[in-house]
Amino acid sequence: MILFLAFIYIFSAVLYFYTNKAGYSFLRYIWKRKNINVYLSTEIFYLILTSLIVFTSNPLNWIVAILMFLHLIGIAWLVASPGSFYQMAEKSINLDSEMVENIVVIMFLIYAGMALFSRILI
Repeated sequence: MILFLAFIYIFSAVLYFYTNKAGYSFLRYIWKRKNINVYLSTEIFYLILTSLIVFTSNPLNWIVAILMFLHLIGIAWLVASPGSFYQMAEKSINLDSEMVENIVVIMFLIYAGMALFSRILI
């Protein structure tokens, strides 16, 4: 299951990278206010997947638990204060969109590395 999670993170990084290089930014698409359901769906998918790993593994996989809480914080922030979330997203995209796109790709690759590293520790 951890390998599947890492694969999904890597797939997401590739998706964000290639859509940005092709001139169509998937990140900008899901960060639009009208596409809140797409963003929430992806975050909930990651939350469910990480939760399955955390609650079914013995001993506790604390690295994947950290990833689970990061996704939970993202969902809670979007649901509790969507105005604040979209204000941050808009400012960051308008400031330097290439840098934000690259940071998101690097973040997903780090998440994949963390998931794989957690498999080594168990």
